[in-house]
Amino acid sequence: MSALTRRLPAAPVLLGWLVVAHVVLKILVFPLVMNVPGHGDEQAYLNGAMALSNTIRDLAGATTPHWAELDRNFVASGWFMPGMSIVVAPLYLVVPDAGPGLVRLYIGVLMLILFVLVLRRVSATLGPKWAVVIAVFPGLVPMWVIFTYGAWGDTAAGLLMVLVSLRLIEMFRGFRKGEAPSIKDGAVLGLLSIAALYLRSSTSILLAGLGVVTLIAAVVLLRGKVLRRALGAAAVAGVLFVALLAPWSAYASHVLGGRVITTTTVPTVEANTFGDRSQVCFGKCDPDSTLWFRPLRYAREVGRATGTSEVDVLKQMSDYALADVTVGGYLEQVDHNLAAYALQPAIFIEHLTPEGGRGTFGSIGAGAAEIATWLLYFPVLLLAAASLVTVARRSLEARVLDVLVKLVLGALLVQPFVHVAGGRYWTTAGPFFAIAATILVRERLIGTRRMRPPDDGVLTATDARIVTWLGRIQVFLATAVAVVAIVLAASTVF
Repeated sequence: MSALTRRLPAAPVLLGWLVVAHVVLKILVFPLVMNVPGHGDEQAYLNGAMALSNTIRDLAGATTPHWAELDRNFVASGWFMPGMSIVVAPLYLVVPDAGPGLVRLYIGVLMLILFVLVLRRVSATLGPKWAVVIAVFPGLVPMWVIFTYGAWGDTAAGLLMVLVSLRLIEMFRGFRKGEAPSIKDGAVLGLLSIAALYLRSSTSILLAGLGVVTLIAAVVLLRGKVLRRALGAAAVAGVLFVALLAPWSAYASHVLGGRVITTTTVPTVEANTFGDRSQVCFGKCDPDSTLWFRPLRYAREVGRATGTSEVDVLKQMSDYALADVTVGGYLEQVDHNLAAYALQPAIFIEHLTPEGGRGTFGSIGAGAAEIATWLLYFPVLLLAAASLVTVARRSLEARVLDVLVKLVLGALLVQPFVHVAGGRYWTTAGPFFAIAATILVRERLIGTRRMRPPDDGVLTATDARIVTWLGRIQVFLATAVAVVAIVLAASTVF
């Protein structure tokens, strides 16, 4: 390992070359997607962006907006958070008839800027070697790079969660020194958090969990005026988060006639994923629509007939379809969801196909991207999985990072337990897979004396107590992951 390290350039230089490699890879894969129209959920985001841009254009021109169009396309059925629609709307505002190529180029450029910003923050907070890790994975994984041209919010939400995590690490370092975060720190954390939620509603559990953990750490480690300042910063983050979520929640609730906090998808998804599909519409749904639109249409009809909200009807339909769910059936579906989430990293290459087909060179390029994705992805996935059931002990900072990554991945992997999963959701967890895998490898290299151990970072009696409690938390989290894995594995046998 040391011989390899000596042959490589210094980490900051290597990071620069890896960014160049990422850009080159983006250029190489762009022809695979530039003529691909919006696929699945993408089209909903793009329709929302066009409706929002039309509304802004009308308001700017002192023309009465077509509110029904905004209701129908921006809110629609309340299935999706509007983050990507807001991101893409400026393009449609300037180029109303933008085609797929321009839309994907626009998103790709924004994602490149975000990726570079994340690398800079990782380098500044954790060091350039950790930025190298992220630059390699997911930065050089072809399918992840392809997703950076997509109108889904998963990939961008994952990068924003890296920024949120870095902010929390910086705050924890301040707590150790008896320092409180500033009001500005609280505001930035609130903005990053709400941005991640607007891109992916599935980050809500993660954001809530990290917020609670951070508050507990502040209460335990700080006292007096410093604690009050920390709680003030937390209040700013929370108020800003709620204030920016409120307009969407109020608007969606108004359009749909029922209470909507983030999205309305959970009842229908739970019914179709874990329940009896033949009972979703209090019986069989009409067969002349898709799995997801059939219940929606039925709920709207029932809502109009009974004078109730389609949101409330969907919840009742879900409860009815889930009435006979068994533990074994539930666990079997969770296994299926986890496999779809984690074991199909390149499946979307099949969906992102131009209407006229790829041609010979396009097919070769798609095949190469798929194979390269598998070769990079699965070793990292296996190492990350092993990291979740082991404990990093080499330094206080290593323990903090280990706990944070376990919490993030654990929260993100709640999705297969409550929601259908697929081959694009891993992109949110991708950067954290890389960090988890590197934590494990680093621990093993230090343990076998192939890498110099870092300073333990224990400077005070408080640090020693922190190490003790972090160790207990690490063991608890690793044990919890192991127990869940054993239960799921056993459910496939019995």
